[in-house]
Amino acid sequence: MNVYQRFWRRAGGWAPVRWLLSKILTPLDVALRNTRFAPSKFGVDMPLCYLTTTGRHSGEPRVAPLLFADLGNEVIGVAATNFGTESHPGWSYNLDAQPEATVEIDGTSRKVVARRATDDEGAAVIEQLSHTWPAYDTYQEIAPRDIRIYVLAPSS
Repeated sequence: MNVYQRFWRRAGGWAPVRWLLSKILTPLDVALRNTRFAPSKFGVDMPLCYLTTTGRHSGEPRVAPLLFADLGNEVIGVAATNFGTESHPGWSYNLDAQPEATVEIDGTSRKVVARRATDDEGAAVIEQLSHTWPAYDTYQEIAPRDIRIYVLAPSS
């Protein structure tokens, strides 16, 4: 693990860093996603996907960069932590309203259907995500809400 990775693993749970990640890094990642300059791709080798949902009010595509857990058979899991804040992230409301979405991993897009994870699936997702980004444990402790966890499976 390089210095950059160690820094983010430690700093990811601190309140000022969570604010920075949610307000600056996430929009920057979306804007630079098709370039080598996307901040989340820079030197960290983390399992990053871009989830495109349909806005529940606008009907417009909405993109969210997310870490994901590989559940096998092209199925992945994502957690709606929103960095441990009080509210669920917008993409989770969008998935609840319209479970059909698109996920892009390493430049390859595929259509998926989302559903809420079972307790066992959710535990497996959080365990994997916590190994990648230890702040996930912190997010679960500080969030004043249940964290929604989704399973994204290829659409038929």
